[in-house]
Amino acid sequence: MTRKILIVVIYLFSSFVLNAQENNNQISLNADDLIPALFSSDANTFNLVYRRKISDKKHLRLGFKYFYEEENEIRIGLKPGIDFLFKKADKWKFSYGVDAAFIHTNSYTSERKYYEFAAIPFLRAEFFFSNSFSISTEPGFFLRLTEIKDVDNSPIDNSNSILSSGLSGIGYVKFNISF
Repeated sequence: MTRKILIVVIYLFSSFVLNAQENNNQISLNADDLIPALFSSDANTFNLVYRRKISDKKHLRLGFKYFYEEENEIRIGLKPGIDFLFKKADKWKFSYGVDAAFIHTNSYTSERKYYEFAAIPFLRAEFFFSNSFSISTEPGFFLRLTEIKDVDNSPIDNSNSILSSGLSGIGYVKFNISF
């Protein structure tokens, strides 16, 4: 009986170690969402990002955003993207890439709906504590078009379009778990 348990434990451990070396998937969480006293971010930050390794130097990405405040607003966002590794040094990896963001906000208080479309080129710096855990930051630049639809049934239509640009993600930290 002990021998069978030992064989199963060795098999599980070896498959875990072999699988840990592959690490084709990564989940990133905002440090602000986990430890808000030490880190900061803003309402434009995506809460969760999934990265999938498709080659040694290329990752596909998909970010999710969700915010709900009863009787105020709901915000849902999706951010597909791609990044490319350009430098690897010891425990550091540096990448560049671009994301596209699609965000819908329904503001109950102002009776408006917001549709945001953005392109976000960025640089990524990632420090690995182990094969499975790292921290990263992704400063970048955004170009955003916001369509505002007035749905308050008043005689004056306050619908509008706004084009904006700026810096994004500066100083924001993400915790990454690779598997």
